[in-house]
Amino acid sequence: MKKKLLVIGLPLLLLLVAGFAAKSVLLGGGGADEAALAKEPGPVYPMNEAFVVNLADRGEVPHFAKVGVALRFSELSAGEITPSAGETPATVEDDAQLRDIVIATLQSRTSAQLATPAGRDAVKREIIRGVNTTTDVKIVDVYYTEFAVQ
Repeated sequence: MKKKLLVIGLPLLLLLVAGFAAKSVLLGGGGADEAALAKEPGPVYPMNEAFVVNLADRGEVPHFAKVGVALRFSELSAGEITPSAGETPATVEDDAQLRDIVIATLQSRTSAQLATPAGRDAVKREIIRGVNTTTDVKIVDVYYTEFAVQ
């Protein structure tokens, strides 16, 4: 009886240990790879329409900004972009959420803040932080495709 248990149990135990080791190597080591892929520049997603927003200026004369934006996705999130097909532009499932983050960030600024390179760079950093912390999408940069303040 003990011999049968040893003949069946030992190979079964070795198989379980080998399976666990293989799972750990193949699936468990992905954390470091994911972190690297989240920082690796991937494809650019040009947002289809420019943003026209009211700015945070106080006063009698309202100020507006028209800003075109393209997002540099990370390699980790590259699969989130559905490529363009013919006349149909590229899309992202989270497009509405991405647009909301851009709009909220732009509307929190004044025309004076957006008039300086430092102010425009601060908006880029805030968009990156907002997207990376509130969505599953990871981006590494923001590009302005058009920029006008009135």
